[in-house]
Amino acid sequence: MKPVVRPLAYAVLLVLAVLFFFRFRAADRRDVVRSTERKIEQLNEAANRDTTATSANTATPPAPAPDSTSRTGLAGTLATSNTTATIGAPPVAVLSVTPPGAASLEEASRKDRATAITDMALFLLCLVILGVLAAWDAAQYFGGRAGQAVMAENYLPPTDKEYEAAETEWAKGNHMDALNMMRAYLKRHPNEQHVAIRIAEIYEKDLNNYLAAALELEDVLQRKLPREKWGWTAIHLVNIYSGKLNQTDKAMVTLQRIVRDYPETAAAKKARQRLGLPEEAAVPPSEPAVEPAARAPKASAAPEPENPALPKGFRAKK
Repeated sequence: MKPVVRPLAYAVLLVLAVLFFFRFRAADRRDVVRSTERKIEQLNEAANRDTTATSANTATPPAPAPDSTSRTGLAGTLATSNTTATIGAPPVAVLSVTPPGAASLEEASRKDRATAITDMALFLLCLVILGVLAAWDAAQYFGGRAGQAVMAENYLPPTDKEYEAAETEWAKGNHMDALNMMRAYLKRHPNEQHVAIRIAEIYEKDLNNYLAAALELEDVLQRKLPREKWGWTAIHLVNIYSGKLNQTDKAMVTLQRIVRDYPETAAAKKARQRLGLPEEAAVPPSEPAVEPAARAPKASAAPEPENPALPKGFRAKK
């Protein structure tokens, strides 16, 4: 995945995850409200049924005569009127959240539950994809760091698609376009000096510009490279100097530098052969060089013959 696409993918997935989470919460709340509304509606229906049944089973008493009305009868009439008014009171009104056109509260509640389940599934899917991307990037990062730690100087990062595109242009014969693309890539990744060596090869073999190739290799030798890689790059530069450019003095200086600074490499062995120098056993760094005379034990002097005329232990004066 390209560096520009990766942050965009993270942002889009994060926004979608937040969106689906809030959609899930809204649908869940609507479902709870509609469930409560349905329960209140059922309670109202039950209260209405009880009121109707009570009114049908209760007989209406005959109205008393006006002249026979007493304080007791009047009180009973008022009590009966209050009871009837209380029983026949309308149910409490409840604020409805059911959208217009819904068949019933149960159907609306069922739709809300389905929406909540779908949004929760999409939310979890976004989280899973985010986790996979994060794990992949973490594995790539720590894997690269581990490779650098284990292989040290010999570690080379994986080939980038931009570099592959430059090699594709070279294969098509567009050498200058390939060089420009490789230079742009090397500018962004200055540690990948194998690209600079490839540029020198294109100058030498495809464009026959040996001076430009030598300049590229001289710049490469100023960088930090693995010791064997540095040695063979220097040998390559020596071949250009001593061959097409006919600059033997520079070739000799480079060979001497290889022998002096990188004596243990295979390139140094080849340089010594070309310089006509004998192969010498390398002295381990922990063991300082010692002169052969210092290593050899001193020979013990031969004992002088004793004079029989002198006592034992005495020698003649010299």
